Amino acid sequence: MTLYKPELVSGDKVAMAITNPKHLVPQAGRYAASGEALASLGDKIGSDAATRSGSFENAMLNALDSVNADQTESAALMQKMVTDPDSVDAHDVTIGMAKANLSLNITRTVLSRIVSGWKDIINTR
Repeated sequence: MTLYKPELVSGDKVAMAITNPKHLVPQAGRYAASGEALASLGDKIGSDAATRSGSFENAMLNALDSVNADQTESAALMQKMVTDPDSVDAHDVTIGMAKANLSLNITRTVLSRIVSGWKDIINTR
């Protein structure tokens, strides 16, 4: 398996030396350093994977859908906590709220950097 540097934007592909690809695979769970997990790394890493994954627009829409799902899950847990307190653990509600807050903050940061980058591109004429 040959991995390529993802930061290359030209058509040149420069092989990246990897001494131990097992550090890219979780050590627990169903992907615990199995041959299947190592073989599938080629589909997830490198410039070819970036071009196969679709457009930037699709990536952003998928990320925003994930943020929306976190917000919806947090709201559902809070509502369930209010209506039936014994059915939900308070820790789950706190974790859900923290996860939703973190994903929203990351989204804000990414979007602000995209906007500032776009402004820099526009102003460099």
